[in-house]
Amino acid sequence: MSATVLPYDRVELVCDPEAWDYTIIARPGAAPADIARAVEAAKRLGLEPIADADPELLPDDAVRMWLHPIDPFQNNPFEETSCESSI
Repeated sequence: MSATVLPYDRVELVCDPEAWDYTIIARPGAAPADIARAVEAAKRLGLEPIADADPELLPDDAVRMWLHPIDPFQNNPFEETSCESSI
């Protein structure tokens, strides 16, 4: 299974269950409303941004926010969570 990417204009919700890589990537010029839409989609998957983790600046000036389960007992991080399940 490969990574799934849900685009919200200049923001992407990325889900790669094999690598346990769940992130939101905001490109330069991203609208706050699009970031909020990606965060809401992540919440529908049972994921949220890691509150105490600093966003990561990527080489292309995009910003990556790491996600983790809201309730790890309800959303097992080792199970496959697909981005499509939030649509």
